Amino acid sequence: MLNITYRGKFENEKQLIDNDKIPQKAIQFKEGKEINDIFNLGFALVLPIIIPIIIITIIRIQNIEGHINFDLKTGCIIAIAILMNYILKFIHEYIHSCLYPIKSKKTIWKYTSNGAYLIYCNAKISKIRFIVISLAPMIILGITAFILWLFIADKIDLIISLVYVFLTWIMIFFAMGDLVNVYNTIKQVPKNAKVFNYGLHSYWYLENKS
Repeated sequence: MLNITYRGKFENEKQLIDNDKIPQKAIQFKEGKEINDIFNLGFALVLPIIIPIIIITIIRIQNIEGHINFDLKTGCIIAIAILMNYILKFIHEYIHSCLYPIKSKKTIWKYTSNGAYLIYCNAKISKIRFIVISLAPMIILGITAFILWLFIADKIDLIISLVYVFLTWIMIFFAMGDLVNVYNTIKQVPKNAKVFNYGLHSYWYLENKS
């Protein structure tokens, strides 16, 4: 119904591009020359979000009674958390997919080298929608989940509570690339432009008005 397909192992851009064509006068985002440029920018953008959350977490934990026993139960909870990390990464991409136009073709791919996932859709969408799509997983799986934790932190087992909040941190850090997309969109894309993906890059263009 949502036109989302899981395609398996991602190997190169040709799998994404297929027979797509770039609209005339489309302009590629200025994303940096090296992957480290994107990582450094993403890290700088996520810090103002994650630092207050870490501080609030520490303060909240100090008010929780209990202690952690390093036993079989703790080991099982940590093992489940590791599995949940991969599941949440997939859900992250699925949230992106659900917010693209329903009729547009969405594909989800797996990076086998690092256990992450990639969602690809080349639908031409508004600047605002692109920003919303980019931020949604972090807001839902990271920030909103963290706010929920604040209310239940002392009502659940301590190790489960700590694992839960740590996963919210991961979901926020995992959105660094999305924050870079938002930053570039706000900084580079005109108000009425259309934004789209082509391969591993994002582009924008202004539609001709008759």
